[in-house]
Amino acid sequence: MPIDFKSLHKLESVPGSLSSRTRSANETVQVLVKLRKGAKRPSFIKPRTQITSRIFSAEITFGDMQRLEADPAVESMSLNRRMPGIK
Repeated sequence: MPIDFKSLHKLESVPGSLSSRTRSANETVQVLVKLRKGAKRPSFIKPRTQITSRIFSAEITFGDMQRLEADPAVESMSLNRRMPGIK
C-alpha cells in the first residue's frame, strides 16, 4: 500500500527526492525521531545512533512511519536527506 505523506502529521518535512514517486510500505528510509519528554523509545524501533536522550536515528520501513505517527511517545520525525559532496 502506498504511503500518503499528508497523513503523517508528526513528519516535519518531506525531501523532494522522496515525495517525487510513490513508495511502498516495505521500502526502508533513515529517520530522526524525537521523543516526548519522559517517553521511552517504541519497542519496534532499533536506533542506529542515539543523539540525545530524546533524539535518535533509525532505519525503518515506510510502513513503520505510520506506527511512529500513532505512537504517543513520538513528538516528531524527520526523513534523512542526502548531504551534498564536499570537495
